[in-house]
Amino acid sequence: MATSRVTNEQQEARRGQRSGRSGYNPAARAEADSGFSTGFNSFLSTGRLSLALRLGMRYGVDRRFIPRYLGILATDVGFAPFRLWQSIAYGRRIERTEIHPEPVFLLGFWRSGTTLLHNLFACDPQWGFVSTYQAALPDLFLAGQNRLRRLLTSALPENRGIDNMPVDFAMPQEEEIALMCASGLSPYVSLNFPRTANETLEYLFMGDDVDRRDLERWRTAYTRLLKAATLYMNGKPLVLKSPSNTSRIAELLRLFPDARFVYIQRNPYDTLRSYLHLLRLMNGWHALQSFDFDELVQRQVRIYRRMADAYLEQRELIPAGRLVEIRYEELDEDKIGQMQHIYGALDLDGYDSFAPQLADYVASIADFQKNPSQISDQVVGLVNDHVPFLVSEFGYEFMRTSDAE
Repeated sequence: MATSRVTNEQQEARRGQRSGRSGYNPAARAEADSGFSTGFNSFLSTGRLSLALRLGMRYGVDRRFIPRYLGILATDVGFAPFRLWQSIAYGRRIERTEIHPEPVFLLGFWRSGTTLLHNLFACDPQWGFVSTYQAALPDLFLAGQNRLRRLLTSALPENRGIDNMPVDFAMPQEEEIALMCASGLSPYVSLNFPRTANETLEYLFMGDDVDRRDLERWRTAYTRLLKAATLYMNGKPLVLKSPSNTSRIAELLRLFPDARFVYIQRNPYDTLRSYLHLLRLMNGWHALQSFDFDELVQRQVRIYRRMADAYLEQRELIPAGRLVEIRYEELDEDKIGQMQHIYGALDLDGYDSFAPQLADYVASIADFQKNPSQISDQVVGLVNDHVPFLVSEFGYEFMRTSDAE
């Protein structure tokens, strides 16, 4: 695969990656500040007004969250001119764009290290990706590349809040956010409407029970956002990171039979501990309905098991030489060595040409500080009850609760 020129997006991404900004902690906002000003925090706030209205009417907004919902509607109205302009100026160009037939999909449950892996791939200028700017503003990012982008950049937090990873519009982002913003055909709808999450699971598992019309709508929305990313990245093959894709392998292979896959597994105890922290924060930021967190935890742990089962079953569909599995702990310990291993296992060209950029980035994050953590008995019990097979499948050691020792 030939190395392409570096786009402005990737140059900016590297500057953001090297910045190592930290210190912003929005955790306090997760206690469901439901005021009007928080509307922009929601994925719905950069989507279509009709989508926010339709979902609100379908699932219902609790009274205490009406100010937040009004904030979402207000921002949707404000962005409408840019959305219209992108449709007029870029709509046909997006439709005519051909997606490179050999994307790389990065798979793994939330908090497994997919973001780190995505950032490492982004050091290689041969790859395109969905940027944070596109993910946040999928229907208007092409039309608002200058003035709007500069305006919104000033409102970005310094880091993600869930950890100390810096935030920058140019950095790679998971395309699931763009899918949610543009279409609502995503399990992320449950972040806004947590009491109705079971109704959106079809977009996570893509099983035989999925309505054919819904599946076609999902395919259309997903390929359109990848076409837009391809257009913006000058036709480069895409490296895509979405934890939701971990249980969609069969569907992804229907769309891209020649795709490659990298699956990253983290110690399930660390994964679930970190994921429950993420869950509390994200639902606090986005929710338009009150919810019982303990019930939410039980539901999401069942989803963890279903996704793990789906991955282990569907990985057999991937042709030989098109899948590599790694462990997060080994990637964290030896980022350069693991990237070299991935490129070799997937027969990807160009490693030597971007090795200096990769080394620079790895050096820039050498002092990155992970959030302090402790694995609770609750997490140990949930892992041992629901996903013990992941512990043994990938060579981790079982933990026991304190009362079992």
